[in-house]
Amino acid sequence: MHQGLSRLWPALILALFCLPLFVGLGRTDLENDEAIYSFAVDRILETGDWLTPKSSPDEEAAFLEKPPLKMWIVAGAIRLGLAPHDEFGLRFWDALFGGAAFLYVFAIGSLLAGPVCGAAAVLLLFVHDGLLFEHGLRSNNMEGALFLGYCGGIYHYLAWSRSVESARRSRHALGVALYFVLGFMTKFVAAIFLPLVLATASVAIREYRTRAFGDRRIWLKSGTLAGILIAPWFIYEQYRFGSELWRIILGAHVYTRFTTYVDPQHLHPWDFYFSTMSADLQRTGGAWLVLAGAALLAIRAARGHSPEAAVILLWFALPVGVISLGTSKLYHYAYPFLPAIALAAGCAPAFVWATLGPRLVPVLGAIHRRLRESAPWTAVTERPPVRLVLLSVSGVALILAAVTLIYSPVRIRWTGATLVRVSSSFRPAVAALVLATLAGRPQRVSAVALPLLVVSMLPLDAYRATLGRLPIEKHPMRSARDCVARVQRAGGREPGLYVNVPDDLMGHPLNYYFRRIRPWERINSPSKAGLYRRLYVEQQPVLVGEPWYQEFMRRLRSRDGRFIDELARAGGLDPAAIRAHADDASPPLVSFSDVLLLLPGPYAVCSPEGAGRVAAP
Repeated sequence: MHQGLSRLWPALILALFCLPLFVGLGRTDLENDEAIYSFAVDRILETGDWLTPKSSPDEEAAFLEKPPLKMWIVAGAIRLGLAPHDEFGLRFWDALFGGAAFLYVFAIGSLLAGPVCGAAAVLLLFVHDGLLFEHGLRSNNMEGALFLGYCGGIYHYLAWSRSVESARRSRHALGVALYFVLGFMTKFVAAIFLPLVLATASVAIREYRTRAFGDRRIWLKSGTLAGILIAPWFIYEQYRFGSELWRIILGAHVYTRFTTYVDPQHLHPWDFYFSTMSADLQRTGGAWLVLAGAALLAIRAARGHSPEAAVILLWFALPVGVISLGTSKLYHYAYPFLPAIALAAGCAPAFVWATLGPRLVPVLGAIHRRLRESAPWTAVTERPPVRLVLLSVSGVALILAAVTLIYSPVRIRWTGATLVRVSSSFRPAVAALVLATLAGRPQRVSAVALPLLVVSMLPLDAYRATLGRLPIEKHPMRSARDCVARVQRAGGREPGLYVNVPDDLMGHPLNYYFRRIRPWERINSPSKAGLYRRLYVEQQPVLVGEPWYQEFMRRLRSRDGRFIDELARAGGLDPAAIRAHADDASPPLVSFSDVLLLLPGPYAVCSPEGAGRVAAP
């Protein structure tokens, strides 16, 4: 491959896949687990207790579910002023880890079957819906760091196996160890499949077994360093909490999840990961690429032609097979193993590229000669005027194919009628080759037509759809919180929030966003009189469970005598005043699924319909 083009590949990966991860990063509210980890980051910054982050929603309870490395990284960047203390800053490292992982996937694909394989693999990961938008690489969760840990570890292992110099092998072994530390200190035993896959490859594959035995001291030193980096936090927390640490981090969040469940909604059948992956691949149109590429990898591995192919197959089959045996299943548990199926998919277009590249022009030339011999009338296509027309139409077909890659489908209309509609670059690229072959000049278009043919195999429509989703804004909690705080500051209103929400409805995002609207008046059991007073007398913002509030308003509007008497007695209120409010409309509100933020009086501007509708900060 031309040296200039080989240098261009990483720049393309960076521009097309890595940088877009940052687009719109702060435009959505934090979701459930994000709010837990962001709460821990906030409490680190508030208390200065870096060793033991706090567990949402308790301001002081220790968070012992996972080691705190990811929280340290996020909080450290904010403390040093390297990232803003907002949703973008909280998610910045996840996108950065994801981008670095994409570059590693490209590098692995280049080792495996060339840069076309690596680029196609990254594309398939980028359009995998969950990986980007559901607990994935653009959220303040643990998946970005773990994903990078696996991609970086696998790459450095493969690079170690290819390195001749001892110093280079030592550096790559160190890279494997450090990426294992990143994964383990971020998500504990979820990182254990990295050394398990590599150890299995080192035993099962002869080339790796021989080299690993020769480099056993290198690996022993790297493993020892990993242990030295991992041990101190566990020793400290063992000293502080004793067996409670292991009951939580290992018992509840590993053993219980694997053998029974923590949440019954996490129970799924054994094929959950396979069926979910298959559904997403079929949605994007990448399923056939995975099947074809996996077959190519399996053939190469079985014949012993590519030990790297065997490692990629192990990377997927071993971990996904094991986690499929567990009872509790969440799709993001499989994210670290998705690069393996993406790399398999990348082998299909890479095979087409490598097979057709050096053979396309000679084959087309042979076809042209055969036509001349079997059908002498085709000689007319080589007459200068006819050849010019054929090559001109071929050039137009190439332009149409290239435009289709960017704008799909392409329609050419005339007086309301559709003259041309092209949804894929494949047909115009093939047409260009056919026309150029008839003209006796296939070399004129093959250099452009072949890349277009290979690219047409890829899920480009899904890529465009993914780009369209990145800048979408959706932050009702943040906007409402910021508006309520401004109203209280600007209008001299009493600070605070009345919270009448059952614990099972008070999710972590609600706690994260509204914990700063203090003081809270938290009511654990429904209080009709308390709610009425906050809405119609004191006009204070209220968080309330939606089902209970709807029943409250139904009884108020129906002028239920017993209900009104209960309100009056419990709140020391005038029954006539209560009846006067029966015809009032419900206060403006913001809905957060089963919880409502009620915005009476001056707070009405904070509702979506309010005159002072809040814009994103």
